[in-house]
Amino acid sequence: MKLRVVNGLLMGTIMSVIMSGFITLVNTGWDSEFVLRWLRAWAVAWVIAVPLSVVVGPIARKWAEALVKP
Repeated sequence: MKLRVVNGLLMGTIMSVIMSGFITLVNTGWDSEFVLRWLRAWAVAWVIAVPLSVVVGPIARKWAEALVKP
């Protein structure tokens, strides 16, 4: 369980940082307020991404294992 939570925390954090950054950049462009907008978007994304990673991650792993089984 500890590994599942730590993995979800890392995956959710990494994915939310990258995705919120790119989406904010594409939608609003780069200017002096970009970092502030990105941080706001990341805060919202992080709250959603981490619990989803903890809950959905093991399900996705099982599906992936089923898909690659010989």
